[in-house]
Amino acid sequence: MKSFCLCEKVETQTAMRLGGIESKLIKSDEEAKATINELLEDPSIGLIMISENIHNRLKEMIMSLKLLRKDTLIIQVPEPEGLQDKDYIMKYIKNSIGIKL
Repeated sequence: MKSFCLCEKVETQTAMRLGGIESKLIKSDEEAKATINELLEDPSIGLIMISENIHNRLKEMIMSLKLLRKDTLIIQVPEPEGLQDKDYIMKYIKNSIGIKL
């Protein structure tokens, strides 16, 4: 299984490439949606990493894909500045399993 990253910053793309992960710089939401759909059609892609800014703008689409797709894992990754939403992990756990930690 291969991994792929969608990001907005060259620094993120460079870091992913140094780690051996293919990546693409995204310039619009339409481009992001099209790329996500292309990646989901590729059976060799097992992990799609999406930068926090893109993830926040396409949250509804991405969350529905996470629920529907069992063969491809979609995760959010921070840009070089770090996570903007510091409570993201806790909110995600609470929404996923309904338990407040």
